[in-house]
Amino acid sequence: MALTINAAGFHSAAEKAGAAERVQAEGKKSVYGGNSLLADPIGQRRDEARRQAWKVVKNAWANDQYIDDSIAERRGHYASLEKLYEKLRTGLSDADREKESLREQFGVAPDSKEQQDLELLEKEQDYKNGILHEGLTGEEFARLKEIHEAPLTEYQTSALEINDRAGNLKKQMEDTRRQMMDDTANINRIKLERLKEHPMVDAQNAADEIMDAANKEIIGMLVQDAKDHVDEQMEEAEKKAEENMEEKEQREEELEEIKLERAIERAMLEGTDEAVEEAKQIERRNEAADIRLDEMVDITSGDKVQKDVSQNLSDIKSNMKVLEADLKGIQVDEQI
Repeated sequence: MALTINAAGFHSAAEKAGAAERVQAEGKKSVYGGNSLLADPIGQRRDEARRQAWKVVKNAWANDQYIDDSIAERRGHYASLEKLYEKLRTGLSDADREKESLREQFGVAPDSKEQQDLELLEKEQDYKNGILHEGLTGEEFARLKEIHEAPLTEYQTSALEINDRAGNLKKQMEDTRRQMMDDTANINRIKLERLKEHPMVDAQNAADEIMDAANKEIIGMLVQDAKDHVDEQMEEAEKKAEENMEEKEQREEELEEIKLERAIERAMLEGTDEAVEEAKQIERRNEAADIRLDEMVDITSGDKVQKDVSQNLSDIKSNMKVLEADLKGIQVDEQI
């Protein structure tokens, strides 16, 4: 089961939180889903692959969340700087109005020499405070030297105090603006890097590859298991066939023994050459060790029958290498 990630991104925090809960739920399902499988190797392999895939997704998610947190932190910092900048700009506007009110209070005309000298003194003050980036001209330095040779007016002194406070506000505004620009650049850089790397898409692909590899391995395990099962069945079938063959051979041996017993009984009852010969053939076929020859011939009548039986007994004795002692029990009445 692949762990799907929304590679297109999330449009709101609620969507992202919901997706996080779904991915976390799938991760838990993967981790605990195999507990009921106990020693099942296929189930264990599948759960191991799920844990590995979940770990890849989890790490990618954590990295992506860290990036989101970094962007959110910079945006929050930018928002606070923006508020500060507006506050400083308001303070600077208040300083300009205060200077204008002071000029009107002292009745200094905007184009008067006193006002012009004040503006040059403010420029000098801004330069010393690092606010004025361009330098002063030679004429301005010469005029400032003349101005400093005489004491400043009360209006000029008060106005320079206000300008000094305004200068500090300007420096803070410039620093704040620089930080805001840095935040904006960092946010844009992070977004650009995210578009280049696609961490969540890469994690999705890696998770899919892990699951695909596990599925192939599981298929191999199933094929091997089926092969082992077929081999076991074949071994059992061969063993059973051998047992059946042994039983068949045993039954055939028992049947031959029964045939031999019946042939002996027939020879004993009939006393004919054919019956005795049949018993001999069965005996030779079975390679029997002992045959009850003393029971094969019964009392018969006639000289010819006695002679034939005696000859047959002699042949059987010679051919079968029967001991003389085994024939002592045979009695033939020659007078019948």
